[in-house]
Order: sequence, then C-alpha cells, then structure tokens
Amino acid sequence: METVLIDSEWLAVKPPRGFAPIPHDELEALMGISYDCMWGMRDPTRHMLVSVTWKDSNRLITKLGSEKVVAKRVDETFAKRYRKGGYHCEGHFERAVAGASAQAHGFRFSYTVEGIAQEGEVLVFKRDIRCYTLSYYTRTQVAAENHPIFESIVASLEVR
Repeated sequence: METVLIDSEWLAVKPPRGFAPIPHDELEALMGISYDCMWGMRDPTRHMLVSVTWKDSNRLITKLGSEKVVAKRVDETFAKRYRKGGYHCEGHFERAVAGASAQAHGFRFSYTVEGIAQEGEVLVFKRDIRCYTLSYYTRTQVAAENHPIFESIVASLEVR
C-alpha cells in the first residue's frame, strides 16, 4: 500500500493491507472527542483502530512539556474516560520512532466497553514544535495476533 501523509506536513505511515481511513466525523464519534487535528484508520475484520492527534506549541512549551509528561497526561485522561470499564495502565515505556526529535514515550492499557475487553497502546513523540499522540486499540481476544501488525505500523512511521 502507498504511504499516506497524515498531517499534511511531517508524519507519514504505510497502512497494512485491510486498513482504510476513517472519515473525520466518524473518527470523532468513535473517539468521543471533537478535534480538528486528528486522523485514523481501521481494519474492521481484525478489530483494530489506529488514530493520531497532533498539536503545535511554541518552542518553550514544547521543550518544557516532554513526551513523558504528555504520555502521563494521556494516561490520566484515559483513566477518567474509561473508568467505568475498569481501565488499567499496563505500564509506561520508551521507544524510538523514526525521525522523531527524541525517544517516544508510551504506555499499554486495557479496559472493557459494552462487555468487550479492549487493549491498546499509546505513543507520544515530537517533531520540532509538533507533538503527536498515536493510539492503537484492539479487542483483547485478538490482541496477540494483532500486535505484530501494530508493530509494522509503528515501523512504517516516517517523521519527515
């Protein structure tokens, strides 16, 4: 599949076979947030969804708000949003994302929605003054077979 430019500027990804972009209004409904700078794709057969949000800040705020701090805030937001579903953070970590300004910080999580166990991962990384948050969701039942596909998505990320 062709490489897709996510934010019309710096971030690109090569979606795996079976993934299709999600229209912006549908993505907002799925994510439960209204946000202009958001992109997503999913594979309904595999029960996988990947979304990316981004925000530009001034240079001082970008330097003060590290990827680790932003990842912790996203974890806290998820804990509130999914508390009725028994949200649980599985742990924080660092990893490389090609072209990012520094190591990405992330965490793994699990929760239940409408009786279906879900899990996923969040990665926060920067390029210049832009901060990206990549979120991956899948059903726990198929997570073991979907995780390598998510890893291929992360490996295909290009921060130009």
